[in-house]
Amino acid sequence: MIEGLFKSIYFWFKGWHYDVGKSLCGPLESFLTASIGPHCPRLIDGFFTTFELVILALILAFLLARTLAKLLALGPRFIQRPITSYVYVFQGTPILIQLWLIYYGLAQFEFIRESAAWLFLGSGWWVGLIVLTLNSAAYQTNILIGAIQNLPQGQLEGAQSIGLNARQSYLKILLPQALRASWPALANEGILLLKASALVSTITVLDLMGHARTVFSRSYDLWVYGGAAILYIILTALITLIAFIIRRYWFQSLPSDPWLKEPSR
Repeated sequence: MIEGLFKSIYFWFKGWHYDVGKSLCGPLESFLTASIGPHCPRLIDGFFTTFELVILALILAFLLARTLAKLLALGPRFIQRPITSYVYVFQGTPILIQLWLIYYGLAQFEFIRESAAWLFLGSGWWVGLIVLTLNSAAYQTNILIGAIQNLPQGQLEGAQSIGLNARQSYLKILLPQALRASWPALANEGILLLKASALVSTITVLDLMGHARTVFSRSYDLWVYGGAAILYIILTALITLIAFIIRRYWFQSLPSDPWLKEPSR
């Protein structure tokens, strides 16, 4: 039942992607080569698939990194060591190996194929989302903990002196200031994850690069990759714009956290 629900949602989004692709590609048909024009909706579908995958991974990775950074900053040592090992492993191995080990490696075990986890581990899209999330969370954790460690020690001591517990100190004082200091690095991580997401095409995901490879294998027109490059540049611009909007407006909408406000000049 759950598998059927996921498939229904997946095909609904795919249908929506193609409908939008057809409406966008129609006016551009005269500018496209004869070998690319019929496949233009596929590239638009890949564009939306990549965007959705990367945005979801970044959101989930940030939620995970926020918790892991808190444990690294304020948690006991026996919790910090596994987190440090996780960050080290995912930062120290290529994302392609991570994708292949989880997608192709875990499929070798029969008990996994027969378990409920196979609903996710048997799907390239879900494995791509899981790996991108875990990979980005490792980098975001490192970025956040670095920003927290650079804060003056008096910040935490001041919070404790007014009766804030560890959770309140982290959420109201440490994290807001760390976010402001590390936001450019976090935005760059989003762009790097976008470029790394092209590797999910190696595990059967028809993202932008996956569709570009499929179209090229049928047309042998190198302009397919030129079009894909333009769409990746547009995706980069979208992520940069989202990061700017969050920094410009969302940071300013937290009156309970005065540390997030720009100092008056």
